[in-house]
Amino acid sequence: MKEHGLVLIGHGSQHPETTGEFHQFAQSLAVRLGIHVQPCFLEFNDPPIAEAIRQCVQMGLTQITVLPLFLSAGVHQKNDVPNIINEARQQWPHVRFQYCAPIGVQYHTLSAMSDRLSAATRPNEQIAAEKTAVAVVGYGTRDPDANAEVARLARLLYEGRDFGWVEPAYYLLTKPNVNTIIQRFAQLGAQRVIVLPYLIFTGYVYERMIEQATQVAAAAGLQITIAPYLFPHPALLEAVAERFDEAVNGKANMTCDLCKYRRKMAGQENEFGLAQAATHRHGLGAKNTPMHDFEQRLAQWLPPKYQKNTQVSAMPMPGAAGLEFDQNGEVAWDNMWTDFCDLALAGGPAHRGELLEPVAPDLIAQDPQGYDAAMREIVRGITMVTDLAATPASAGWVCVPCDSDDMAIWLLRAIVVENVFARREGTKLLLPVGPNYTLKNEIKSIVTVVAKTHHYWREHIIALNNAKKP
Repeated sequence: MKEHGLVLIGHGSQHPETTGEFHQFAQSLAVRLGIHVQPCFLEFNDPPIAEAIRQCVQMGLTQITVLPLFLSAGVHQKNDVPNIINEARQQWPHVRFQYCAPIGVQYHTLSAMSDRLSAATRPNEQIAAEKTAVAVVGYGTRDPDANAEVARLARLLYEGRDFGWVEPAYYLLTKPNVNTIIQRFAQLGAQRVIVLPYLIFTGYVYERMIEQATQVAAAAGLQITIAPYLFPHPALLEAVAERFDEAVNGKANMTCDLCKYRRKMAGQENEFGLAQAATHRHGLGAKNTPMHDFEQRLAQWLPPKYQKNTQVSAMPMPGAAGLEFDQNGEVAWDNMWTDFCDLALAGGPAHRGELLEPVAPDLIAQDPQGYDAAMREIVRGITMVTDLAATPASAGWVCVPCDSDDMAIWLLRAIVVENVFARREGTKLLLPVGPNYTLKNEIKSIVTVVAKTHHYWREHIIALNNAKKP
């Protein structure tokens, strides 16, 4: 990715610590992504955005991704930055520009905010949770879309917890502000308030928020705890990397990013990994309808024992395919499944626990031999269970070439649902590899999920698409 660069946009601040934290984050992001990251600012600080883009072009970069380090899509994200990008496209037509979505409320930011909330809760455990109120405080804008993100975050933090109240508030431009929400908590009977700033870095806003909230809480007779802002929580780095990956590789999480069946959510842990089964047909399977005919054709392609019951489980496979070894002591990947439909339908996600994600580059550097061993086994396994010629790719990734964009896109989506991270570069499917991957866990999971989804594509999806053609 030598010709690829990232323009990282900060809002800018006259607070010296804010810009220092921003530059620290930019350095960490460059290591995380393995590309050149050019920091710049919307206002107050240098270099400005246009100058940062010009510097990247002068470096010979022909693919430039522009990523505003904003938590929501306000006026700057929707108007100011796109205008600068459009001017850059006209000035340098040979350069490919990509624009990232705001960080937003995604799994990584929610995890970081949840950790901040948990840490702020512990020092005050003498007060019952139902008497504790949480104010999730955003900056505030005149854009309803951006303000709604704070309200969404507050609701997600409320679900599954025992707090009496978790409500959004805003520092500027819209209501309720910090004063109003704390006074409201006191009137409703709260004894303690936790102020949870939805801010990335320190700055004058954070400091004034603390001062303001502390004074109001004292006047209302409430105990108060101020949680830290997001930086330097490691999930912030992953949240930004997620948006970069979406822009560059066309990755989309649909609703799975914050799905309680796919991610462990506070208070919803008992629903993580539950079986996926519908209690209604929602009008799609009624007799004498095109969908009914389609289901009949689909059933004919399946083995007999699946033709009447095709319920798919979302639970991890209960040891459906234990490791088998050949006479040389190597895993016999091609002998592990007697019936691929057993693998594709009877079992759920190949990987147990949370999403199997890429490892940090520094972990690879710490154990290059372990990384090479894991890479060789994953490549060998995929080659044995498919007709795809897997090869090592850039650090942390194995490349699986597909026949077409359609195949790569379908496999990517299917593999992510199977609890294994994947990304795409054209017809190339990329899967994670790490030196800490073990044969019985991560390596087996990746080979299994490729075997499962590849079989489904070859034997069912292609047949289905052919049957739908006139």
